[in-house]
Amino acid sequence: MFMLIDCDNFFVSCERIFQPRLKNRPVVVLSSNDGCVIARSYEAKALDIPMGIPFFKVKSFLEKHNGAWLSCNHELYSSISSRVMNLIRSYFPEIEIYSVDEAFVRIDDREDYTRMALMIRQAILKQIGISVSVGIAPSKTLCKLAGELAKKQTVGKICALDTPDKAMPFLRQLDIKDIWGIGRNLNKKLNFMGIFTAADLLNTPLPLLRAKFGITLERTIRELNGISCVEMEELEHQKSILCSRSFETELNSEEQLHTALTDFVDTACRRLREQKALAGGIVTFINTNRFRNDQPQYNNSQLVNLPQPSNNTAKFMQAMNKGLKQIYRPAFRYKRAGIMLADITSEHCPQADFFQTPQTDIKERQLMKAFDDLNNRMGKHTVYFGLKLPQQTSFVKHEFRSPCSTTRWNELTAVR
Repeated sequence: MFMLIDCDNFFVSCERIFQPRLKNRPVVVLSSNDGCVIARSYEAKALDIPMGIPFFKVKSFLEKHNGAWLSCNHELYSSISSRVMNLIRSYFPEIEIYSVDEAFVRIDDREDYTRMALMIRQAILKQIGISVSVGIAPSKTLCKLAGELAKKQTVGKICALDTPDKAMPFLRQLDIKDIWGIGRNLNKKLNFMGIFTAADLLNTPLPLLRAKFGITLERTIRELNGISCVEMEELEHQKSILCSRSFETELNSEEQLHTALTDFVDTACRRLREQKALAGGIVTFINTNRFRNDQPQYNNSQLVNLPQPSNNTAKFMQAMNKGLKQIYRPAFRYKRAGIMLADITSEHCPQADFFQTPQTDIKERQLMKAFDDLNNRMGKHTVYFGLKLPQQTSFVKHEFRSPCSTTRWNELTAVR
């Protein structure tokens, strides 16, 4: 049996932990540069505020309904996510972290899974302050459906589709475009065949669908029948790590781009070390504003490979600087830039470099460990590389950002 533990309105819930004034009010979280709505509380959803709507269109509406708005604070959300996942792992050894706010766990069919769901809900709410919904089913695809149904409950937030009789009424109403694993193109092809709901899909002869769409759709159908075909996965590390932002104002100097990109490199390398992984190269990219038809357009990227996979921030900053020099053109104004760490492998099996001694590698890892320990203990940017200024401008608008209450000493919540 599978259980999906999904945090309710995660970004808003993280903000409410340290700001009780936000409870029972319509709250939205805004994207980079405070451009549009990317997360909504249940109260905001009840007011029919759509996802992705530009903030200026709903600001006065929120003011009228005693609403609140906040800039996205990914540093806070990542910290709370780690706490939630570590707590889940302490209860369930077999866990697959599906996203920043979702995790699958496997439980024994003989267990009282409703009691276990209630137990983990109470533990996360009491110890962290986050409400979660729990879906239970014999397959991961049904588990996703159960999780969505649990979210719609006003109380309890637990839904078990452990038998076909319980699942079928919902499958008759479930549009195939909402089935986990069915994309837009496949949805159109199935609609053309007269298949519009999950129940329609289950009633279609399996050999016909297998011959036309292959084994992947067959797995989905078996999963909807309660037959587990998608196993648990515990990825040791991501295949790539991307850090990018759109800037509040367009940048036209190499120095400004370098300032922004060094912050991205610092963040990406820290995430790389948290996963106990190494990267073999870094892609640096810069883009002009594609919405400005009155300006010349230019987009470019450059991959710089390292001689040996590493997680040393200094090496990636040097590689990023080399890539930026190759693609920067002073005649353009840039609205977006970023970096991506590529060719990620486990640090336990790195590719050997003939010219680097084991002692050098050990010293680098010890240096990075001391670097991370100091910043974790004393606050972000306590120590930093010379290429990165301690109080450098981010060029990103976050006028309504809340404090990083779990990661920065100078932003800890004060109780009076």
